[in-house]
This record gives sequence, structure tokens and C-alpha cells, in this order.
Amino acid sequence: MVDLFGKKKLADRIHELEFSMAELRRENEELVRTLEKREEKIRKLASAYQEAKLALKATEQRMAASTAAGTTILEERRAHPPGTRLSIREMEGLMRRLQTCRSPMDDLLTAFLPDNSGLPPEAERYARAVKSTSGWVFLRYPQLFTLLLVPPFPILECSSAEGSTFQLDHLRDLMEMPVLVVSAHAGDTLLGVAFGRDAFEVQEFVESQVKEKHSKGGWSQKRFERLREEDVSNHIEAVLQRLAEFRAKYASVVKYAVLGGDLSLMKQIAPALGLPVVERRLDRHDEKRLDRLLDEVYGFKCYRIEQNGCDFARQ
Repeated sequence: MVDLFGKKKLADRIHELEFSMAELRRENEELVRTLEKREEKIRKLASAYQEAKLALKATEQRMAASTAAGTTILEERRAHPPGTRLSIREMEGLMRRLQTCRSPMDDLLTAFLPDNSGLPPEAERYARAVKSTSGWVFLRYPQLFTLLLVPPFPILECSSAEGSTFQLDHLRDLMEMPVLVVSAHAGDTLLGVAFGRDAFEVQEFVESQVKEKHSKGGWSQKRFERLREEDVSNHIEAVLQRLAEFRAKYASVVKYAVLGGDLSLMKQIAPALGLPVVERRLDRHDEKRLDRLLDEVYGFKCYRIEQNGCDFARQ
């Protein structure tokens, strides 16, 4: 049959166009999926970038804080230079080493100073930071070492000497200072007399029953605290009674009263001592380790100073 009106061609053309449209739809769908994947990738990259940026900022802040903390620590160390607490045994070892020092130049310097005046600049910086209430012992071996010691008892007079050896007699006197020791704690106070660093000549433990502190509130606590205050008052009375006996026997011998322990007890005991008072931070004593208490009484604090060639201001 003859296709007079070209119907078949039109049908074929429609079929081709439909096929082309279907292809275009598939391509469009592919492009849409590709675009969606790309947008998702962009979102992930943007999120990762933001997280990395925040992490970098946090790291920078930590580094800045760490640097600031390091600077603060350095400043604190400069403001409060670290020293070494020397026990009696360690101080004796230092004394033996100092005794062996010799200089043909006669330039070993020993100085005992009641305050900061006269210290060379490099030592004065330490002195300003430490703020000793007992004065200073200054020892210098030129080009080798400079030591600044905080003594356990006050330096009363200024003196200095240069020579081939260190002049250590006054240092020995400080280590052999006769003292009355009062380690005051509620219910358990030690009274002792030491004629030097080696041991107590006599010691006595004043013990009494004192209630522990109450943790509950209300009327019960107030009543408990009142009873505890009575216990503490009775303990102080017993301490003062024994202290009077110690003073009567040893007042002409001892030079200082070393007082430490509970602050409230110290304030009530101090007026009865009748001696120059040197305060210490004395923990509750152990009857079996009184050597530790003597370390607190006779111990020195030692600072090693960098040398810079400054001359000592002679007195």
C-alpha cells in the first residue's frame, strides 16, 4: 500500500524523537546525579575545611596558652627562685666540703648579714624574692660557686671576711644554738630543749583528751564545739604549767624559743615563752622520729647563685 500522506515517515520520526527524548532524560538524570554527588562532595569538603579550621584555631589557642603558662612559670621562678632545704646531715656535709676549700688568692668570701643591705646585685635579687626574716649567710669562691644560705636563727650583727679559707665559726654557732622547742597541737604538744643539732637534751609530751572537730550543724555542733574549746583550753593550761617548769630550769641557757604547730595554740602560748620567738611550720610530731623535728629546727635553706663578677660591698 502506497503511503500517500507520509504517515509511516511521521511515525518513524516520532519514534526517533521519543528515543532521543528518552536518551536526553537519561543523560539529564545522570547529570543530576553527578551534580548531586558533586554538591555532596563540596558539602563534605566544606565541613572538613571548617573542622580543620576550628582544630587549627584550638591548637593555636592551646599553644598560646602553653606559651603563656611557660612564661608565667619562668616569671614565677624568677620571682621565687627555687632553693634547697638542707637537713642537718646535708648541712654537715656542706660544712665539710667548705672546710676543704683553699684559695692562694685569699679571696674566699664569708659574710653574715642581718638584712639585704650589702649583698651583691645577683644575690640581692634572690633576697628580695625569698624575704628571709633571719638574715643571710653569703659564701663565694670566685669563678667556682656562690651560695646564699637562709639560717635557722637570726643573724644579729653584720660581718664579712676574705681569706684563703671560709670563716665558718659563726655558722657552727648557728648549728649549735641552744633552744626551747614547742610543737603545739591540740591534745598533743611537745616541749623540748636542744643544746645543738644532734639531739634533744630533754623532751616531754603533754597529752590530753581533745574532741575531734564536729561536722554536723545546728545546736549539736555548737555544744560539741564548746566542749572542744574547753578541752583545748585545758590542754593549753597543762602546757603552760609544764612550760613554766622548763623556763625555770633552762631560761638561762637557751637563746630562742622555736614555736610551731596549730596557729591558735601558738598565739596563746607565745606570750608565756619569755624568749625571742622563731616560728616554724611544725607538723604533728612523731615520737619515734624526733630527728625530723630537729631538721625543721636547725635546717638551712640554700640558694646557688650564678656568678657575674660583682664585688661584695664590704662593711
